[in-house]
Amino acid sequence: MENNETFNRKLFTDHLLITAVITAVFWGLAVVLGMNGITMKDHPWIMLLQGFGAWSTTIASYIALKKNGQVTGFKEWIRNVFDLKHSSLSYALVIVLAVVHAALMCFIGGVELRAPLYMVVLMIPIMFVGGGMEEWGWRYITFPELDKKFGFIAGALITGIIWALWHLPLFYIPDVNQYGQNFLGFTINVIGVGIAVAAIRKVTGSIWLCTLFHMIVNAIPESLGYDFYNPISSLITTIVMIVISVALVYLNKNRVIFR
Repeated sequence: MENNETFNRKLFTDHLLITAVITAVFWGLAVVLGMNGITMKDHPWIMLLQGFGAWSTTIASYIALKKNGQVTGFKEWIRNVFDLKHSSLSYALVIVLAVVHAALMCFIGGVELRAPLYMVVLMIPIMFVGGGMEEWGWRYITFPELDKKFGFIAGALITGIIWALWHLPLFYIPDVNQYGQNFLGFTINVIGVGIAVAAIRKVTGSIWLCTLFHMIVNAIPESLGYDFYNPISSLITTIVMIVISVALVYLNKNRVIFR
């Protein structure tokens, strides 16, 4: 599953470095404030730091692409990430993969109904800014470039590890979901989600479908309260997601099924 296109080292490095700088500034400051007892609970403005840090990879995506001549401007970038025209089969793939991930996590690790199931649908649009826009960096630049250099499996795994490590500061920012949680379980889960969304990018070529998948994955736990940080359920789920994702890419290798 190697990609014969040329790895764009400068684009890849620029995006990663810009992301790292923005993350360090905003999430780093939030971590320092939290260590000194200044938290979101008492100081809601800290949410701005958390928000800008979360959008670091998105902001870096446009800067790096523009700097390297991959887009002519903001409008082209937006058109690229909102590539909405895809087959119903491609949209079905996104939904099925998200449901399979949630079903495995619930079945293995247990589930608690937090809200009516229809809340998942209502939460999906909110998750556009609550995670979905990350795909404009990780699956627009990071994974495709690593796929060119190392092939699908290694590229997706490395991207998943980078993605998980990028989240690490959140585990030290009071009042965010990740604070005080199990980072190992989270990392394992993120790798599984990462390889699934990489498969979506690989077989559909779409950044928007990756965004939608991320939105659905983030929305489901708002209703079905499974433990995203459980190492055992995360490991088994990730293994299954890897098998499914690799199979999808192999099946699509010699013929275009999802577009």
